[in-house]
Amino acid sequence: MVSIIDILVNKQNLLDKNYVPDNLIFSDNNENNFHKYVDPNSKPCIKKEVFYAFQKLQASAASEGLYIIIDSGYRSYEYQQKVWDYNVEKHGIEHTQQFVAPPGASEHQTGLAVDIAVFINNKYDDNINEDYNEYKWMINNAHKYGFILRYPKGKESLTGYNFEPWHFRYVGYDLATKLHDEDITLEEYYQNKKLSLLK
Repeated sequence: MVSIIDILVNKQNLLDKNYVPDNLIFSDNNENNFHKYVDPNSKPCIKKEVFYAFQKLQASAASEGLYIIIDSGYRSYEYQQKVWDYNVEKHGIEHTQQFVAPPGASEHQTGLAVDIAVFINNKYDDNINEDYNEYKWMINNAHKYGFILRYPKGKESLTGYNFEPWHFRYVGYDLATKLHDEDITLEEYYQNKKLSLLK
């Protein structure tokens, strides 16, 4: 059973199609079907420890007038397949390969990844970009709560994905702080770890 919070999941390190994380809880009730799931009754889930860490992050941001929510959490292998197929049909395979994880390669299947949205002018907005104060706050503070920006700008060749300012991953306080302070990705962390074992 996969449960470690620093697990590396990417196009080279796939999860089994039958893997479902334990301790999943609802992060909200999907009011007004904001999350745009195929099934309007679906509710976003996340691992319990990740949700509690995010609640602390959320409260800290709110104290500064910034309202950040979980837009997307856990996705099953089957659901990711639907996301992949939809994007291939709509945008083509090349575009999809840059922006969408194939089934088994999605961090969302771990229950450790969140896509964020913000609440501005009495409505939710999931079209996050670098100019948002919420994004700037996350870059400077997310690691304090165990989260990292998973696909940063300038690291595309390492992560295999284009810059995604909305996608954050829980890895725990110690590792998040290390990656933040050293300005490295999870891929670089594992590569460095592997090299140190070879010495």
